[in-house]
Amino acid sequence: MKKRLTVGVIATECYRNYTAEMLCGIIAQCYQADCSVIVLSTKNNFQEPVTSHNYHEADLFRLIGIPSFDGFIYDRNAFNNREIQKQIDDLLKRTGKPVMLLDAGEHSFFENTVSHDPESFELLVEHMIQVHGHRKIYCLTGQKESSQAIERLEAYFHVMHRHGLYYDDSYYAYGDFWRFAPVNFAQRLITGEISMPEAVVCASDIMADALIMELEKAGIHVPEDIAVTGFDGYLDEAQSDVRLTSYKKSYYQLGANAFRRLYRIITGRNCRRIPAERSRIQIGRSCGCMPVQHQTAKSHREKRLCSDYKEWFFHSGLLFELMHTESLHELLSLIANRAYLICHWNQLRIFLTDAYLQSVRVGAQFPHHKDCCEVLWCDRAGKSSGVSDRSMKQSEIVSYLTQEPDHPTAYYLSPLHMDERQFGFAALSFGRMPYCYQPEYCLFISYLCLALEHLERYGTHNTSREKSINNPQLYRHLMQIREEIQQHPESDWSVQELCQRTHVSRSYLQRMYKSYFGKSIFEDLIDFRIQRAKELLYSSDYTISLIAELCGYASYTHFANQFKAQEGITPSAYRERSRKK
Repeated sequence: MKKRLTVGVIATECYRNYTAEMLCGIIAQCYQADCSVIVLSTKNNFQEPVTSHNYHEADLFRLIGIPSFDGFIYDRNAFNNREIQKQIDDLLKRTGKPVMLLDAGEHSFFENTVSHDPESFELLVEHMIQVHGHRKIYCLTGQKESSQAIERLEAYFHVMHRHGLYYDDSYYAYGDFWRFAPVNFAQRLITGEISMPEAVVCASDIMADALIMELEKAGIHVPEDIAVTGFDGYLDEAQSDVRLTSYKKSYYQLGANAFRRLYRIITGRNCRRIPAERSRIQIGRSCGCMPVQHQTAKSHREKRLCSDYKEWFFHSGLLFELMHTESLHELLSLIANRAYLICHWNQLRIFLTDAYLQSVRVGAQFPHHKDCCEVLWCDRAGKSSGVSDRSMKQSEIVSYLTQEPDHPTAYYLSPLHMDERQFGFAALSFGRMPYCYQPEYCLFISYLCLALEHLERYGTHNTSREKSINNPQLYRHLMQIREEIQQHPESDWSVQELCQRTHVSRSYLQRMYKSYFGKSIFEDLIDFRIQRAKELLYSSDYTISLIAELCGYASYTHFANQFKAQEGITPSAYRERSRKK
């Protein structure tokens, strides 16, 4: 059978509206061309400060080197960390496969698909002139080197010229498509360096939102004193204090266009287009209009459904259930039974590394490891493999997920890890529908990682008999207290206070705590403090003395001695080593 093309998509924070829309466009167009998709995505975009745990999410991108991929679509702009960008760039270059960027500007190695939208920007300038009668209109565009910034500025010039309206060099400014340039622009207006306009058209929603916030701080009200529009539909109503008038770009179409260009580079052929989605001006309050709702019955039902799933998820008590599991079998069975909490899901697969399986002492159940094992498969229809034992190499995961002979597939791959300890991967599919997951799925994965880590550390120390028979109410109290200690290790915790909260004696409390969690209260507290210290040493430039204080140590010397006893090196040596990785 002829191999079906497989495209890798490199993305982050897939739950964001514009990213999800792009991914849905990519997947829909892939299905049209009979190609499969694997989305390699992290939950965070590595914006500073980056914790050690978040940083190691990027280990997922090592899968880029798997030979099964035929090409890549790369949302480079979504990654806010230059170091991570460089790592991904280098990994993609080494593959020698074609790479298509999404609205990222010129690149020396990769192709780029840009959304050309000067006519759309013209509509916003026209709206300010024809609907509101404004004449003195300023334009805040993007970076000088950006073709999109230049196109949108030229569209502004064209409309102003067409209506015979005056403008000069003080009427427009180059920005950054982000929040820094609008603050400077607002200060120039506030201080009178440039005269106050009737309206400002901004080349992105983020710039418009930042401009409005800065003006409002100075007592200049939008739209009463000055009208503002955004562009691109990046922000929704919940993300902005004033609902923006904007033009919603079709990120769905951008994703589809990027795939078609990549497909032509790989195959030399064109593929049939999927139907285009219609874009339009979104009328908000920032221009002076009354907001208009453009919502179909279908979109209303979708929002209601997502809201229902969100409510079910947060009322499920999933984390508490997962943390009570006593074995890998019990944990995976619970995951299979709770996968219904993921909106629109079709299939969920869990792959665990051989190292993790050995650490939880289940080697006898999985005798033929290579370096990875699919331990769970379940689907929406209620079918499940139970705890399976399909062993494979990590390099075989992509070909395994895309081997379906009858139709193409799309999976979202997420890393399962705790700091640098890699447990494996989760693979989520929505079947034949081009969907993307909701934010709750990120919590679902985080809960699973916590449960895997808890099972590795404590699962062999306790039995369900101890928890179910020996004072279950105390166990629940201690679980809650332990979570509080982990969240606030800097607090001054005392056994006396915990005895008062749990209404048991000091000796009984200490004995039961260790029997449940495998460590004493103060051993746990030290672990949590050192873990917090490691995160701050890695992600901040705080002095070590300040870090000691923030982690609950009254003495720098005590902190340094305890850190070295736990980690084998000094805090300063740990900071230097961790930043070299």
